[in-house]
Amino acid sequence: MFEDILFTDKNYSEQEIFTKFEDIVEEVNRESLDIAVTVLVNFKNEDRESEKYQLIINALGIVEHLENKFDSRSNSEKMDAFQEAFVLDLNKFDAKVLRYAYSRNQQIRSEARNSYLALSNNDPYRFFDEFDRSLSKWDEIELMQYLRLQKDRGNLEGLGKWINYSENDSLVVFLIKMVGYFKQRGIDEILMEKLEDGSELVRAAAISTLGELGIKETEQTLIDRYFTEPEICQVAIVKAIKKFNTGKSLNFLQEIFFESNNTDTKKIIAESILNYSYEGKIAFQNLKNSLSGFDLLILQHVETPLIKYK
Repeated sequence: MFEDILFTDKNYSEQEIFTKFEDIVEEVNRESLDIAVTVLVNFKNEDRESEKYQLIINALGIVEHLENKFDSRSNSEKMDAFQEAFVLDLNKFDAKVLRYAYSRNQQIRSEARNSYLALSNNDPYRFFDEFDRSLSKWDEIELMQYLRLQKDRGNLEGLGKWINYSENDSLVVFLIKMVGYFKQRGIDEILMEKLEDGSELVRAAAISTLGELGIKETEQTLIDRYFTEPEICQVAIVKAIKKFNTGKSLNFLQEIFFESNNTDTKKIIAESILNYSYEGKIAFQNLKNSLSGFDLLILQHVETPLIKYK
């Protein structure tokens, strides 16, 4: 029924939709409306676009249904409502979500704050400075979803402010990565400042984002730092140089290939050499011709991944 309404040229009135839905489910109640919401959410998650979602939402009173779920005593129902309101892009719920953003229940509080980022057009980032714990992978996935929605709406603000402001390293690392992912410009100085941060995770994220943004003028700075940085930052430097692909650092890459004692790092360096312009391919072949043993096996694996090096 919903496919017919949403994805064909047929025209339905709200009353016709309600009557047809009632004929199918027999009784329009909490359970049948949950089924309706699930179908709509699945369509949305499959990126099936239509201008007529709101027609079904209005016809079945889905806004009122979700309001009841927000007010439920069941935390799982509240959590469902946060997610469903987000996917259906019902930003009229931002005030309702905000009410739960200070819940004593950590899971509800976290979900509400993440959802507020997606649903609010009024200061959606207000909770960035209140993260008081490390972000889980699930937090990062949700926050990334919500930031993408803000970008689609044209409301994605510069994230540099919170990178500088937050004292939560976990959030800072995430936001630095998002700057690279969304290709946000104008925060080169902030990223350079983060190269001096006390956290190696923050430094590594800043290095990676310099690479993602293609800020090539930082290449020599990164090379100068290489030998004083821990391995996580060294790997980020190699990957950034690979992305810059200026042709200026081939000798450096060959030097650190010989000096590295870590097999996985050697593999990453070898991949960078192989993909480092035409000269890199020649240098890679020269290395293959001059090496033997385990180093040669690593190069063979990089060139033909079916060849195992472990």
